[in-house]
Amino acid sequence: MSTPGAWTEDQIRALREKEDLPFVRADSSGIVQEINDRFKAVYGWSEAALIGQSLGLILPPSFRDSHHAGFARFQLTEVSKVLNHPLKLATFCSDGHAIESEHFIVAEKHSNGSWSFAATLRPLMESS
Repeated sequence: MSTPGAWTEDQIRALREKEDLPFVRADSSGIVQEINDRFKAVYGWSEAALIGQSLGLILPPSFRDSHHAGFARFQLTEVSKVLNHPLKLATFCSDGHAIESEHFIVAEKHSNGSWSFAATLRPLMESS
């Protein structure tokens, strides 16, 4: 049985390639597994600096605790209020400055029951 709102690998691949937007993918624990070249160019992160690290590194410090709580809650309930619609959030660059971005986050449920999460980010404007 599929969970409402779950995406397939083909849909994730299409999202990754959509409009050459920055793309990030994380596992069920919120650990970054993949970023694309556009993400690196816009936000300044290298794969070496971000892959294997918490997705929280790119989020505002004031949002990190609620982000981690949301991941934990999703593991228990498989219900989310942030999936499949645009969210405006600051995205932190590797140099510490923030860019306001529109995040579109999706989730994929794997055959073993685990989840992964992917997002495109559309930079809107630079913030401080």
